[in-house]
Amino acid sequence: MQLELDELKTKILELLKKDEEFRYAIAGLIGMEEILRRLDSNEKELVKLWEEIKKLREDMIMGFTGHDEELKKLREDMSAGFSYMGRRLDALGARWGLMSEGAFREGIRALIEREFGWKVERGGLGLIVRA
Repeated sequence: MQLELDELKTKILELLKKDEEFRYAIAGLIGMEEILRRLDSNEKELVKLWEEIKKLREDMIMGFTGHDEELKKLREDMSAGFSYMGRRLDALGARWGLMSEGAFREGIRALIEREFGWKVERGGLGLIVRA
């Protein structure tokens, strides 16, 4: 049995050296099997990678949702803060008379228009009264 196996090996080696077609056929068989084995392995790895990518994407979406909610809350807080500061500045301006001058002018304009029927407009040199 061993002798037959040794003879077969010798003949195969001779054929590989001498017969180009046989050599390419064997190389193709050996290479093809290895390639198919590697493709199967790569396919399994790709499936794992896509599963990891899917999980990462879900985690990112959850993270972004949390950030969006936090940004919304910060915007609301900032808006309330600006509104509060605006009211405080208006109160200071009213206390110092800054707002009362404008209110006085508006009151006089309304009085002139209502009582005399004249139109009061702002012109290049100040207020213009037209009958």
